[in-house]
Amino acid sequence: MKFIIEFTEISSQKTLIYRTDEHSFDMEPWTCGIDFEIALNTLSLTVVDGTIIQLNGFCGLNKSMKSDCKVPIYKTGLLKILNPENYIVESGAYKLTKEDWPVKINIHTGWVCLGYPEKKGNAVEFINNCVAVIDEEKNLVALWLKPKKISTTKT
Repeated sequence: MKFIIEFTEISSQKTLIYRTDEHSFDMEPWTCGIDFEIALNTLSLTVVDGTIIQLNGFCGLNKSMKSDCKVPIYKTGLLKILNPENYIVESGAYKLTKEDWPVKINIHTGWVCLGYPEKKGNAVEFINNCVAVIDEEKNLVALWLKPKKISTTKT
């Protein structure tokens, strides 16, 4: 799956939250209508009209994931799928990768990184406090999330 960034002055104006009791990410407000979903680890990225508009799903966070990784410099815009019609599946979500990506947490900044924080590329804030890094080959290499609430007290 290939991604493209459309840098604009606007992004999806939603609030990313982390529900510690459920170990899950969610968005407020929630959009019900979708074209398809992309699975990344146990998160689902919702696609409408070829654009990722929200995400949610389980992501157990714990102290072993602590890191000093830093969110890259980013600009506001839209995260789009190149040729989205190729990824609509009959049932379930399109799985982005076969293996789960590593998860890192910077407890000082509140940013969570799924993927590879050391990889370079263009970074776009496509939803408030949700940043995607797309490399030169148009692959998603990191997803940075800074939820409204976060706790790493559970082990």
